[in-house]
Amino acid sequence: MKKYKKIIAASALSVGVGAGAILFTPAGMNASTNVVLASVDWVNSQLSPVNSKLSALESKVNSMQTKITSLESQNAAQQNEIDSLEAKIGSTTTPPPTTGTLPAYVYATKSSVTVHKGADRSYAVVATVTANSSLRVVDSFKAASGTWYRVQLSSTLLGWVYGGDVSTTKPTSTEKTVTTTGEVYIRRGATTEYAAITLVPKGTTLKYLGSFKNAAGETWYNVETSTGIRGWMFSGLGQVN
Repeated sequence: MKKYKKIIAASALSVGVGAGAILFTPAGMNASTNVVLASVDWVNSQLSPVNSKLSALESKVNSMQTKITSLESQNAAQQNEIDSLEAKIGSTTTPPPTTGTLPAYVYATKSSVTVHKGADRSYAVVATVTANSSLRVVDSFKAASGTWYRVQLSSTLLGWVYGGDVSTTKPTSTEKTVTTTGEVYIRRGATTEYAAITLVPKGTTLKYLGSFKNAAGETWYNVETSTGIRGWMFSGLGQVN
């Protein structure tokens, strides 16, 4: 009888092994599988809010990057505009135009006309000229306040004068002259720091173009020689007629 029991047990075991997926495997694996699945679900439940926060943070970073890129573009555009304005205002080598409708000269119509660093009265004053002073025009700019002329005061000094303070018509009044009371250098600017252009002897008659008071409080005359040389001479060495 024991022998038959062993044969039946062996047969049952053989069938169980051969058809393990049907008889034994599901029953033996269900508990472990459920544990694994529960663990995965728990991990996912813990990671879900973290992933949501990471997504939100990534969205904010992308938004900030977009704003930074936009600001950089605006900054580059503003810098280009600043560079363009500085080139227009600060350059001292702009040649006079050869074509166009610019007047060759403008003439001060007030007793005191200021010449500015830029085309607006808010810019620093680079020179002050008197009535009927002639100013050589090299450029113009139409601002909201009106037309401004860029004028050449000397070979190294340029500035902007308001169109309402000058006239394009040469004044009919008799031109003034300066008679030198001593040997005097005609310089490129209204201080002795500027290079001398020429030396004129005592008693020379020069065309008077205007005057300028420099930072040291000295008055200098803007003059033109009979040969067309323009420059500045110290007022103490000349008499305006």
